[in-house]
Amino acid sequence: MKFLHTGDWHIGKPLRDRPRWDEYEAALWQLLEIAKTERIDCLLVAGDVYDSQVPPPEAERLVFELLREIWGSGIPAVIIAGNHDHSRRFTALSRILEMGRIHVRGDPLSAAKGGVIEMASRDGRESACIAVVPWVHERRVVELDTLLDSAQRGRPFQQYAERVAEMISHLTQAFQPSTVNVLVGHLMIDGAVVSPGGGERLLHQGQVYAVAPQRLPQSASYIALGHLHKPQSIAAAAETRYAGSLLQLDFGEQGQNKSVLVVEAHPGRPPQVEVVPITAGRRLRDVEGALADLPRLASQVGDDYLRVKVRVDHPLPNLAEQVRAFLPNTVAVEAKYRQPRPAEKSRELGRLTPEELIQRYYWEVHGGELPQPLLALFRQLHEEVQHAAP
Repeated sequence: MKFLHTGDWHIGKPLRDRPRWDEYEAALWQLLEIAKTERIDCLLVAGDVYDSQVPPPEAERLVFELLREIWGSGIPAVIIAGNHDHSRRFTALSRILEMGRIHVRGDPLSAAKGGVIEMASRDGRESACIAVVPWVHERRVVELDTLLDSAQRGRPFQQYAERVAEMISHLTQAFQPSTVNVLVGHLMIDGAVVSPGGGERLLHQGQVYAVAPQRLPQSASYIALGHLHKPQSIAAAAETRYAGSLLQLDFGEQGQNKSVLVVEAHPGRPPQVEVVPITAGRRLRDVEGALADLPRLASQVGDDYLRVKVRVDHPLPNLAEQVRAFLPNTVAVEAKYRQPRPAEKSRELGRLTPEELIQRYYWEVHGGELPQPLLALFRQLHEEVQHAAP
């Protein structure tokens, strides 16, 4: 059987204040063309379809247009919720989408109640057993006890990762030597590489959330993971991969080549995995230089989104506007000041009034003048503090 593994779409996530609807649409349509060209037997979406639990209508339109095309093309799909998705919204849609063989799971379920999905190949010669583990929110991890069989209930409280590992073990008991056995999970695996400054939520990357790779099933033909945006393989007994995000979602992901995975798997044999690039979407890039360097930089960056660090000796008015005059695709500007010696800086700051100090701070952080409403509020608070002093 042939699968297309993807995830972490984060449809609706802007880049700072810039919407990216055309990029998301182009990436999804490229994914659709890959699915059709490769004649896949099933699409696997490993969570974080949306960036928000209450996605804007534009995001839902893009996703449902893709699902309509998948449905119309006769391609089954398995889609699970990630930590950015609203699990109950997914569950509410699951029954109607199943009419088109699009199997959606918002919350973890026992094997008997939908946690394991059986699916036949296009030609009917092989069948797959697909165990699904949507994201388990930390406040609901204790509920996993009620999903496991009676022999496992009532055990003392254990850490989050251990509970999730037990859920995986329960579901994968359904794997058989005669089937293509696939685990789809929105999980953090211990040892996986998290992009520094990337789009993943730091709250859900800690050790307490990390399932040990040794707890992943040896009996799996393939393990399709979502949650981390950097495409990567995990050292485990079975072939285990994070597909990564469809676009570079934040500047921590610059330099990453985005892709989907086409996986051909057969019972009892190692799978063949092909990395298929996703070329839709603009790349993100850090550039640095003095103001005089901007014309030269403009000829090198194409249509990339930019985070520009400008080397200056002192605050400059309208710095962001000056940068965007040469580099219109700039989404963030940082001023990098010549660093005086500590004693020199101390003397300089000591000569400034409190109002001048906060203005200086705002210049250094934001590269612009302190807005008048904030300045007026600072003056009011400073005056209140002075009057309150004994």
